[in-house]
Amino acid sequence: MSRDPERAATQFFGGRVCLDFANTLDWRTSDEPQELIPDYGAFIAWSARRGTLPARAAANLKSRATADPVGAGAAMADAFAMRAELWKIADALREQSATDLSRINRMLLTLPPQPRLVKHENAFVHDLKGANLQEPLWPVLWSLTSVLSSSDATRLGCCQATGCGWFYVDESPNRTRLWCSSEVCGNRERARRAYAKRISRR
Repeated sequence: MSRDPERAATQFFGGRVCLDFANTLDWRTSDEPQELIPDYGAFIAWSARRGTLPARAAANLKSRATADPVGAGAAMADAFAMRAELWKIADALREQSATDLSRINRMLLTLPPQPRLVKHENAFVHDLKGANLQEPLWPVLWSLTSVLSSSDATRLGCCQATGCGWFYVDESPNRTRLWCSSEVCGNRERARRAYAKRISRR
């Protein structure tokens, strides 16, 4: 993750939609976490960048949010609640401890069937219409079900850089990945440790 919130909101190191959504709180384990999706408009913008919403759906949802700010606020409250559940689930899986899926399962009961896939730039996206303010949450939940029902659930990692706390699927051969990004947190942490060593030698 980056110390620049605008840049951090464009960084997707989790490897899965649900983990990138979990990482929308920058510096999550620090004393000064930074919110990357502070409101519904920011959530829509993040979804468009992550490729979970067609452009038409994003535009329709922006209009709906303007017309129904209370509904948009309720959708954001649900988004933050779901993100907090994602953190708990990811930590529990990493620690191989009991995983409480009761709240997530209640959310899943409210979902419609997954719609067809349509081409979106160089990938595919669910053909959502932007008719329901909850729609940005649906691809996150669908992604989570895929993670939990696959070997991904046994390969979750959390960035070891001080204060980061971003999650990812560790796809390294020996499961030795330490950072959300070797170029970002990895370089920063290596520099911090080298500096600490120099100071201790003095």
